[in-house]
Amino acid sequence: MTLALHMSVAVCGAGQVPGNELAKAEVIAADVYRDIGVAIEWKEICSDARLAVHLVASAAADADPTVDELALGYAQPGTRSATVLFDRVATFARRFGVKREVLLGYSIAHEMGHLLLPPNSHSISGVMRASLNLDLAATRRLRFTREQGALIVRALEKASATVATN
Repeated sequence: MTLALHMSVAVCGAGQVPGNELAKAEVIAADVYRDIGVAIEWKEICSDARLAVHLVASAAADADPTVDELALGYAQPGTRSATVLFDRVATFARRFGVKREVLLGYSIAHEMGHLLLPPNSHSISGVMRASLNLDLAATRRLRFTREQGALIVRALEKASATVATN
């Protein structure tokens, strides 16, 4: 399958994650997008990417009353930057017996989804479920719903068309 759509993404603040673990997480996140026809190009520098995912400690979110205390990350639709709370990912992975890189990869994919989908885009199943299904995550079977995949593809096509005509 040749992927017509490409999107650049940078993971910022990745120094707290062992390199091989981050690489595995990026593969998992990229698989979610590949299944809807989107290839991810991982960038080293945040300003060089269409989207940036910042890995930070949960203390960064503790003062924000809009971030649930069980959230693994947060993002505002329509922006280009998302946040994943790496220490919470590590705690949940350990507590529920899921590999940390798997939970990190799906958290990255989920928060990127918030940047690309309309507001309130949680679903009852899949990678955009408000609370990830850890059984499906452990077996690497979380994906976008068909509708979400189509919305993301349309958003990226529209963004590509806008860039091409400017």
